[in-house]
Amino acid sequence: MGNFVWPTDTRRITSGFRTIDRPTHHGIDIAESGMHPIFASADGQVSRSYLSDSYGECIFIEHLIDGQVYETVYAHMRTGSRLCRVGEQVNQHTQIGVMGDTGDSYGQHLHFEVHKGKWNARKTNAVDPLMYVEKIDKVSRTNKIIATKEEKKTKTLFLPKDALTWTVYKLNKPPVKKDKDNWAGVLKPSKYGGLQYDILATPYQNVVTIQTRDFGKVNIYVGIETGAIVR
Repeated sequence: MGNFVWPTDTRRITSGFRTIDRPTHHGIDIAESGMHPIFASADGQVSRSYLSDSYGECIFIEHLIDGQVYETVYAHMRTGSRLCRVGEQVNQHTQIGVMGDTGDSYGQHLHFEVHKGKWNARKTNAVDPLMYVEKIDKVSRTNKIIATKEEKKTKTLFLPKDALTWTVYKLNKPPVKKDKDNWAGVLKPSKYGGLQYDILATPYQNVVTIQTRDFGKVNIYVGIETGAIVR
């Protein structure tokens, strides 16, 4: 039995494992629009295949690798796309579903978890998937190194955890809150204990451009009175 491989055909990570802004996020989010297959990350047996209120359409797979039990989770898959039942044996790279937006989700993505040991509700066995898939995934490792170098050159926007909502705006007009036609969406920093984004540009005074998972590239007002921090 081999090690873990990347669970889909895109490597666009939009949320990492237990980050500062999402310390209770026990996996990684891989997001891309369009049709993207989900693959078993390693040989194993399907331990769960069901519709969850939080995970949405999801599949859990148990693995035995070098005497160690692992369990992987593939969540928010497209409605009707689950291809495996509980008890089925699956091989690494076998398609088990399609990326979707079911359950507690705010945009199409795969939420992928790796547990060293069996999954439990407190997620005490959760480990960073990148520490496992990258051992044999040189492309993913290279992408992460490049991204890390680029991040050091950019400033970061921090939205405070006590902000319930934060409007973001389309790029084609100055952000004016009264002009709802220019709204791109609403972020919810308090839900995640605060949010942070790389700043891509500063098109106007006190306005920066960021890339969000749910609304794409948008402008956001960050005047000092808002409580936002840029550093």
